[in-house]
Amino acid sequence: TENTRVCYPLEHIDNVQIPAIGGHPKNIIFLTCDANGVLPPVSKLTPEQIMYHFISGYTAKVAGTEVGVVEPQPSFSACFGEAFLPLHPYTYAKMLAEKVDTHKANCWLINTGWSGGKYGVGKR
Repeated sequence: TENTRVCYPLEHIDNVQIPAIGGHPKNIIFLTCDANGVLPPVSKLTPEQIMYHFISGYTAKVAGTEVGVVEPQPSFSACFGEAFLPLHPYTYAKMLAEKVDTHKANCWLINTGWSGGKYGVGKR
């Protein structure tokens, strides 16, 4: 199936806790699938890197998650959801950076793709 999204009222979840509010995260994880094999498996990001990776939204379309894709294709989607953003991506990146700084959260980039070489060469 294509990558889809859905929403429904929280009351439809049997064990929902209302109000559905949590604290601030201590760790934020960005997932990216690097088809070119240039990113390390795990990176702890600096504040500047957080904004860069969030704005660029680099990943890859891979077989099984996108219709018609048979081998990985690099893809960029600002804030990892560009189609759903009513404001400029920088607005969201700045808000994220401010929240990370205020709450002293760590931000990690996890490469679910290939390391040490591109698709077909590197290891996954």
